Amino acid sequence: MKIGIFTDPHYSNKIEPSGNRLHALSYDKIREAMAHFKKEKVDLVICLGDLTDDCYDIADNAKELKKLADMINSFGIKFYSLMGNHDCLSFTKEEFNELTNGVYPPFKIEFESNILIFLDCNYSNDGEAYKVRKVDWTNTFLPADQFDKLKKVLENSKNKYVFLHQNLDKDVDANHIVHNAERIRKELEQAENVKMVIQGHYHLGNDNEINGIKYHTLPAMCTGEENYYEVIVI
Repeated sequence: MKIGIFTDPHYSNKIEPSGNRLHALSYDKIREAMAHFKKEKVDLVICLGDLTDDCYDIADNAKELKKLADMINSFGIKFYSLMGNHDCLSFTKEEFNELTNGVYPPFKIEFESNILIFLDCNYSNDGEAYKVRKVDWTNTFLPADQFDKLKKVLENSKNKYVFLHQNLDKDVDANHIVHNAERIRKELEQAENVKMVIQGHYHLGNDNEINGIKYHTLPAMCTGEENYYEVIVI
């Protein structure tokens, strides 16, 4: 199975940089990535979150997301996008689904001998989901209902790959780490055949191995003029 992956494009119509983020360039960066994924004949493409960012006028956010999603879907490859904290700042899950033609992933996908698990940690540590225009990106949490579903899926003997926007890797900057990450890591470590955790959010990227599980954080696509995306084979 071949998977195309990118993260944190933070696309908007803003031409001016925000620090080292070049928002408007991400449209062409994503198009370049999708063309590469099509050439590589990937089975699906995953964005690990923060697909979008605020436009000059936030009233244009929906129009720009629809424009971006139409371009992505024109390549004819199954596409899933996790929601990141910036996506949640602008859209509810229902709005995001509608504008992107329903690309928000289900909790898990089984493909031959593999299970892809998608976690949504866009919750504060009191278990409340992020709300539009009310997001504290440093307060991120996996709620009890997802934790219970995760434990059940981990009972399966297939190879398991975990995808999320925020970080379970304990060695990245602390503000980027899910508050109950240690508890989640322990569940993963007690299960069989958890091969890798794949994350975004921490724009510098990182690689780590904790108790036999690889933690791979992709660098952000929006940083500078260079592009970043990957194809992984599982």
